[in-house]
Amino acid sequence: MRAKALCCAVLTVLGLLFAALPARAATILVYHSFGVRSSMSISLPAFEAQLDFLEKNGNKVIGVDELVATIAAGKNPPDGAVVIAIDDGWATVMAAFEVLKRRNLPFAVFLPMAYTANPYCKVTLSQADIEKLRAYPKVVFADHSFSHSPKLAKSEEFAREDVRKSRERFRQVLGFDTKYFAYPYGAVSESYTRALREAGYEYLFVTGDSPVSATTKVTAIPRIAANRLSVNVLATVLRNHAVMLAKAKPAVPAPTAAAPGPDPTLASAAPVDPSPRAVE
Repeated sequence: MRAKALCCAVLTVLGLLFAALPARAATILVYHSFGVRSSMSISLPAFEAQLDFLEKNGNKVIGVDELVATIAAGKNPPDGAVVIAIDDGWATVMAAFEVLKRRNLPFAVFLPMAYTANPYCKVTLSQADIEKLRAYPKVVFADHSFSHSPKLAKSEEFAREDVRKSRERFRQVLGFDTKYFAYPYGAVSESYTRALREAGYEYLFVTGDSPVSATTKVTAIPRIAANRLSVNVLATVLRNHAVMLAKAKPAVPAPTAAAPGPDPTLASAAPVDPSPRAVE
């Protein structure tokens, strides 16, 4: 009886000790444009301040390849790890690229393919920009749809055609297929997800203030908009993510970042003819 009681006591103490250990989770920070007047933009000094904080706080920036390989294997990512993602393929990505390259940090760019490397679009990444990015070994290219339309999660027929065009155009511009896809505006539907999975996209990224861990579904990997996060709010987000995972229930929500939604300048970047053939 005493042995049983002692065993229970030891297990209880061990459980408390493990509960006190830091939770192992990662946070994906997503950006859009840099240094321009837009609701989805962040100034370069503010971006650098966030990166300075991550370094001083011991938050290791890892690549998206490392993150998905870890969670796909049912393992937790490094404690406090951060992944940097940039959506929409604006030309201002190149300014952020110089900052990230100088710091030797990995990042992923999610590209809307009707606008990328399109000579009709003067405010998005050109083919020359793409080649400069490709020369940096720590960048990962991912898909962000063809049209970047709000209709994608509403019409299965429209979504399937968009997926086909995006897959084709991505291969045309970059020469390979990607397994990563981020939903435009974070808008998800069963039919859209089904079309993406059938087309070969394995890892799907959504909008959400949640940590990424071994229990994260690979078809719903959350990312938080970071363009309006001050350093203090960023610290709160990262701290809450650790608490959320440790308690396995939602923590007190951190102050929200920019709400996902259409960038008002995206329409002005629309190509004259949004078809894969028109932008060769």
